[in-house]
Amino acid sequence: MRSEPNLEERRREVLSAIVRHYIAKGLPVGSRTVASETGESLSPATIRGVMAQLESEGFLEQPHTSAGRIPTDKAYRYYVDRLMRMARLTPALAKFIEESLNGDEVPNEELMARASHVLAEVSSNVGLVLGPALEEKLLEYIKFIKLPDRRVLVVIVSRPNLVENKVLRLDEDISQEDLDHSAAYLNAEFRGWSLKTIRLEIFKKIEEARALFDHLLQSVGRLLMEGALGHDELAPLFVEGTARILEQPEFEDVRNIRQLLLAFEEKAKLIDILGSFLHSSSTGVQVVIGKENPADEMRHCALVMAPLRYGSRIVGALGVVGPTRMEYAHAVTTVDYVAHLCNRLLSVN
Repeated sequence: MRSEPNLEERRREVLSAIVRHYIAKGLPVGSRTVASETGESLSPATIRGVMAQLESEGFLEQPHTSAGRIPTDKAYRYYVDRLMRMARLTPALAKFIEESLNGDEVPNEELMARASHVLAEVSSNVGLVLGPALEEKLLEYIKFIKLPDRRVLVVIVSRPNLVENKVLRLDEDISQEDLDHSAAYLNAEFRGWSLKTIRLEIFKKIEEARALFDHLLQSVGRLLMEGALGHDELAPLFVEGTARILEQPEFEDVRNIRQLLLAFEEKAKLIDILGSFLHSSSTGVQVVIGKENPADEMRHCALVMAPLRYGSRIVGALGVVGPTRMEYAHAVTTVDYVAHLCNRLLSVN
């Protein structure tokens, strides 16, 4: 994100005081409040002049004629990029997060569910975790088990240690022997490949072998076309603490909260929003504020997100969603810490 040029020190001090006070109280900030926030190093008259200048530059707005000012998205962006001091988790809070996520052989799906809960609990916002999409899953092992009525149970183990079971109904019967040969072929030829790439490669081989009618490839192909390795599969999404956002005064406007709740309910749309973060971020925590959000429903919100990694690969994301009046320093520190722990646990699972 591009930030505004440096404000001179006086305006920086006033802007920082207004943002910090508004985040804490949620009420418009007047010149006397700023004077107390800055240790009265500036007179109220000087502060009023600075506030008027900040307003003319788009950093502040005045919701009512007689009221104080509140920060704009532009002010929050400048605050996060230039003025914010990083928070530190208390030892007790860090211990709570670590104990909530750790456990003996916790399945990765459970880890992601726990992470969304912890993020919501610690930040008092909505916790989000987006798991690996189809193209990010690497095949470790696959097994096919014949069931009655032309059904097949498919057990897929993919890295990072995700276990999925699917029951497919086929148009024609396939023997258990063919199922075993198909699984053995996939395990031998494609272990470590992404599931999406496997599907594309098998379809290619089927076309090349059509004249020979390779029976094994046709059996594998039928299973894949029926969805054994997914077809336009949505990445797993864990959302926790939606009710918390209803408590924020910013969402007393029924229209705002209705749009936001619809975004949370539309899983595919929310996955697209978080997926756009994955494609634009490759390092650490990213903060998206207000109108920077790609979806209109999220224009009153801030997202603080960090990548989930399996080794050096980004396989998902986690973070929090809340009002733009968010405790950014605390949110960034919390998200960074939870991501660090989850990445470590994913690597050892």
